[in-house]
Parts: sequence; C-alpha cells; structure tokens
Amino acid sequence: MFRLFTSSGRRHSAIRRNVLPFLAGGIPSGWLIRQRPPVVIHPFYHTVSDEYLPHIHPLYRPLGRRAFEWDLDFLSRRFEAVTAGEVYRSPDNPGSRTRHAFHLSFDDGLRGVYENALPLLLRKGIPATIFINSDFTDNRQLFYRHKTALLTDKLDRTSEAVQNEAKNRIRRALQTNVRSLRAAIHALPHFRQDLLDELACLLEVDFGEYLKTRRPYLATDELREMQRKGFTIGAHSINHLPFPLLDGKEQLRQTLESCAFVRDTFREPVAYFSFPFSENGIPASFFDAIAGKVDLCFGTSGINSRYGGRLLGRIDMEQNGRNAREAIHKAFLRTQRLSRFCIFGKQSPCA
Repeated sequence: MFRLFTSSGRRHSAIRRNVLPFLAGGIPSGWLIRQRPPVVIHPFYHTVSDEYLPHIHPLYRPLGRRAFEWDLDFLSRRFEAVTAGEVYRSPDNPGSRTRHAFHLSFDDGLRGVYENALPLLLRKGIPATIFINSDFTDNRQLFYRHKTALLTDKLDRTSEAVQNEAKNRIRRALQTNVRSLRAAIHALPHFRQDLLDELACLLEVDFGEYLKTRRPYLATDELREMQRKGFTIGAHSINHLPFPLLDGKEQLRQTLESCAFVRDTFREPVAYFSFPFSENGIPASFFDAIAGKVDLCFGTSGINSRYGGRLLGRIDMEQNGRNAREAIHKAFLRTQRLSRFCIFGKQSPCA
C-alpha cells in the first residue's frame, strides 16, 4: 500500500528537488501514460540538423536526424498521430477517443524542418503544423535571439581587444557591469536590437549576408509544398518578441497580423497560433479579444487545456530530456501531481 508523506514549505521543496526526481526516474513511462484517460499531447521542436548551426547551437542543441527518427518511432508506438484539423474539431478530447494521440509541431519556421524533418515525417505518415513568424518568412529578417547566437558564436574567433570593446559598449548602453561577454550578449533585451546591430559591426558579423547565404528560415514556396503534402501552417507572431513582456495592445497586434499573414498567404481554413516563448500571464480577456479571428492557440506548458479548450499546452522536446521517452515521461509525471508527495512501499510502480 502507498504511504504518502505530504509536506510544506522548505521541507516540501527539498523533497521535490532531491527525492522526487530519483523516484520518478524509475516509474515506467507506460504506467504513467495509462493513468490518464485518452488524451492528445502536443510535442514540439524547432529544427532538426546534423550540422552545427551558428544561429541555433549557442542557444540550444537541436536533434539530429537519427535522434529525431528515434523520437518519432517512440511517439508512434505509444500514440496515434493526428492532424491539426482533428485537434481543432475535438480540442478537449471527447470520451469517444480510445487511444492516446499526438500532434507534432515546429516553431520559428526554420528551414531544417523542410530539409531534415519532412522526409522522415512523410515516410512515417506523421502530420505536423509549422508555426511561422511573418517577418522571418523568405528570410526577410533575423530573429533577435538568432542574432545573439551569431554574435556569441563569433567570440572564439575575436581578439581580446575587440571583446573588451564589446564589453565597454554594453556597459555604457545598459549602465551595468559586464563580467561575461557571452552571457551579456545572450541577455540583451529584445528592445535593444540597435545594440545588437552595433555589436555585429564591431565583431564583423553580417546579419544580412547570413540571411542571404545560409537562408535559415523557410521560404513561401517551401511552405506551400509542405502544405500540399498535408502539413498545416500556423502563426507564431510577427517577429517573435517575448509575449509576457508586451502590453496587451502589442500582444493583439502580433497575434492578429501574423494570423492574417498566414491566412492571406497560405489560405489556411483554420487560424492556429502558438505563443512565442511562453503564454504565462496572458489574461482571459486576450482570448475574448481574438475570438472569431484566431481559432486555436498553443502554449508551452505541457499537457493541459485552458480557457474552454482555446489554449492547449505543448511539450518542449528539446529542453525536457535527452529524448522523447524522457520528455513525455516528465510531462505525464507532472499531470499526476507527484510533486506534492513521495511514493514508498512495495506497491510502487517503480517496482
């Protein structure tokens, strides 16, 4: 029989931080998944690449093709792949569903999805939604976080004198002490892109040339080809600013204009929107304001559904483990509310 020891305050935090991860690692994923009625989960990635990407790798490490295929095989064994349309028609997972399902998506409209993920998805018959930023499509502009990645990528090939000058410019511009240049560049806020451009000149990084020669984002014709092959196009804001830091008016503009771009360019019958960075702090009034213009929103908060099924959580597959098994395990573990107690005894599913 389970013995549940609840705790609070400091003791609860210590148990959650030190004991739960140890115990959770031994709970079989299959057992966790079976504890829930059939549900649709929403794993998402950004790109797939076997090559080093200067605009990506300084920020996070994307999966290579072999690892991505392993993830797809794991998901396909445990879940049924469904389209965005199927999700839209039943976002709250009606009781008629007899098996867990998943809908895959990709954020930021990166070209690696077309080059490396698409062939695998087509071969395995797995549909997906590609969430794009209207300003980045056709490589018109560069995401400010990708700018920071290109700058930090260049640091190892930059003289100490130039690096010191870069520190001085950040210090003067932000009135702050700069210990680590790399960390300072990564921490530059979205509203200081003028400083990013100034540092690019100093470090001899040409953002325009990178867009032209490397083409990091998907082109309209590539997206239309994916659409013809059964994939869905959704919006991911205009230029990927951190949504929780924007005022309500700008949040609405970023959402409605990017959805209008997708509708007008790709003639998608349903307007899908995924929040850049996070949906944290978005009020219910936001969803009232977009009603009738945006049909379904996606966040990054795991397995959940809020605001009457208008906001669905997703699972970040690049930040929550080494592979799909670990990421899905963590997501289902959170749904069991195991952070509130510890499990001991012979009947533990760890056995």
